[in-house]
Amino acid sequence: MSDNMNDKNENIDETVVDETAEAEASETVDDTAIGDIAADASSADSIESIDFTVVYDDDTAAVADNDTADADETADATDNAADIEDDDSDVVADNANQVKETLALRSSDEPTALESHETVKADSVTSVSSQLDNEIKRNRKKDAFFFKTNPTFALDHVTVTNRKTGRNILDDLSLSFHAGSTHAVLVDAEDREQHQALLATMVGMVRTDRGNVMHKSANLSEAEPVEVLGHRIGFIPQRFAFRPDLDAEGNVLYAMDASNRNFLKPKPVIARELLKRVGFDEVTSGLAVGEVSELNQRRVAIARALSCEAEVIIADEPTVGLNADDTAVVLDLLKKFKRDADRKRAIIVVTTNPEVADAMEHSVELD
Repeated sequence: MSDNMNDKNENIDETVVDETAEAEASETVDDTAIGDIAADASSADSIESIDFTVVYDDDTAAVADNDTADADETADATDNAADIEDDDSDVVADNANQVKETLALRSSDEPTALESHETVKADSVTSVSSQLDNEIKRNRKKDAFFFKTNPTFALDHVTVTNRKTGRNILDDLSLSFHAGSTHAVLVDAEDREQHQALLATMVGMVRTDRGNVMHKSANLSEAEPVEVLGHRIGFIPQRFAFRPDLDAEGNVLYAMDASNRNFLKPKPVIARELLKRVGFDEVTSGLAVGEVSELNQRRVAIARALSCEAEVIIADEPTVGLNADDTAVVLDLLKKFKRDADRKRAIIVVTTNPEVADAMEHSVELD
């Protein structure tokens, strides 16, 4: 009897357990269905945020172990967060102390580094200005102080030697010429060799033995002759200053073609404008220049020299053979062209006549 009763009780217990398991399973199914319905009703973002977990009866112990590990990780994270909060609080405290120190430093009466620098700079400028004022007051001579500019054209320690005689025709000669001014170089009328050597060296026809001939920063010894006489220097020689067989306009056009330059206007237009500016009164006559007056011949020669648009005009004895009135006209023309609306020129006259040299703004006499 007792054994039968025990068997029945065990069957009843198993039945109860099975029913309980079924009930729990049904509840799980119901909960899952409800969760599915809620998931369907939610947006895509809500779906991604739901975590699904499947629990098996045989893995209960493993789940318990995972829960324990998660608890340990949470505890470690909590401890780390506490440490970070402590570190952050230390950083905040340090920053606050630095701010207080900065404010205390700014409130002091001592000048900052920037203020000190500006004061020194201002004092330096004031000191230099004061020194200049004192120097000018002590030296009241006119033109005692002036700012120098680099010359437009210069001979820098030039030596030219006659290879046959061994004579230094030009011996360590240094001259400088500035645009916007007229200059004269007075040479000895008896020393024809020096006269010719000086002109040939200045226009690049003779190379120096020592020293340089400079147009601004260009050394003429490194330039081609056509570049020197066609672009850099306008030359008015005593002989062959014009072609006597051509008329005035033809002479200017001949020089423009020989310069190998490009011009903004048609060449005949420029030629007529130049002849008008020099005062030539027979521009369209077609008369050969060899048949006009000497004064008009000099006008044509000046127009030819200007046609290459050079910044340096070198004239060799431009007034020789002219009377006093014509000489004054030619010199006035040369002075006129030292400065135009679009450019300045260095006008250089090489002459043996002291009166012509004195008519220029600056003059120098060769030994």
